[in-house]
Parts: sequence; structure tokens; C-alpha cells
Amino acid sequence: MLKPLPTPQDLVQTVYGRLREAVIAGELGPGSRLGQEDLAARFGVSRQPVLQALAQLEREGLAVRADGRGTLQVAPLDPQRVRECYQLRAEIDALAARLAAERVRDGAIRPLPATLVERGLAALKRGRMPALIAADTQLHRAIYEASGNGLLAAVMEPQWGHLERVMCAVLEPTAVRAGLWDEHAAIVQAINAGACDRAAGLSRDHAVRAADGLIPRLAQRAAA
Repeated sequence: MLKPLPTPQDLVQTVYGRLREAVIAGELGPGSRLGQEDLAARFGVSRQPVLQALAQLEREGLAVRADGRGTLQVAPLDPQRVRECYQLRAEIDALAARLAAERVRDGAIRPLPATLVERGLAALKRGRMPALIAADTQLHRAIYEASGNGLLAAVMEPQWGHLERVMCAVLEPTAVRAGLWDEHAAIVQAINAGACDRAAGLSRDHAVRAADGLIPRLAQRAAA
């Protein structure tokens, strides 16, 4: 039976998704050239979907033009950019947790599911960094959604690529802080208890501690 062919937009998103994953995982390292013709040949597609996919990466800041012009390349891992992301995230996460706790308290939404934390604990036990990072991102996105404020997720969405990228670059499963998922569990517990101030404080502190652990490692890597 004949199956529907991918639409041009589906193809763009497929190419974009694969390129983004490669950049975040470090398979395409900082400074790697992102030539349209080369990538089109490697993916077995025309240049048009590659061009559109690269434009999305550039908008996210994951790709930049050498000397401000010319061929795109993978953006450098900039400790200052990551610091700014975490400063933003600390306040966004605190507000999201507060709003989510208020909505649980008022019966507007159901409590967050335990699987959000269980998924991370399982990945931690297996020692799989990609799964750990995916579980981390999924938990925080669930809190943004639970907040009821769609702007919070919209503001943070372009930043997650940078945050995931630095985690992939400088962390190994054995280097993940032992209390990371204890902190996540405490945040979820506070939200589900409707403890607004506690949920906000825990979320802000969690982001600050994450930055304190990641940014010095990134700076050392950049200096080397």
C-alpha cells in the first residue's frame, strides 16, 4: 500500500531536529561548518529544507555566521550566555512553580504526576546522560504548562537548547549532583501541596545551584 510522502514542512522539521540534536549532543562541535550543500548531500535531500532548518538554528542562537557573514557554523559555548540563561531561568522557574502551586491549591489542575520524577530517577540509575537531560527538561516544561501562563514556556523554549547543550558538554552521569532529583522531587511535592512560597523558593534555588555547578566547568573547558 502506498504511504503518504512527507510534506516539505515535515522534511524541514526532520532535518532541523536532527541538526539540533547533533549540535546539543556535541556531535557537531563549536565552530563546525554548516554548509548547505554538504548537509543536503549527507541527508539525501535538496538544499531548500536544509536552508530552512539552518535558519531555525540561527534564530535559536545555536548557529552563527563566521565574522558576522558567510557560511553558518555551530555557535561557541559561551559561559556568559549560559549565565544569562540561568539568571532568566531562576526567575521564570520560580514564577512557574508559584503559579502551578496556586492552581493545584485552588483545584484548577490536578497534581503533577509522580512519573515526572520517576523517569529521571530511572535515567540516573541507568547512567544515561541524554535520558537524564530529556527527563530534566520534560519536568520543567510540565511545570510551565501547569502554571497556566503560556508566556513562561514561550520565553524559555529558545533557551533550552543552550542549557541542554552545556549539560551535554560538561557533565557525565557520575558527575550529576546526587541531590539533583531530590530537589526535583521536593519542588513537585511543594507544588502538589499548594505550598506556593516554598515551591517558588525551591525552584529558584535549584536553578542557581545548577548554574553554580555548570558554569565553572564550562569556563574551564573554554579556557582549555
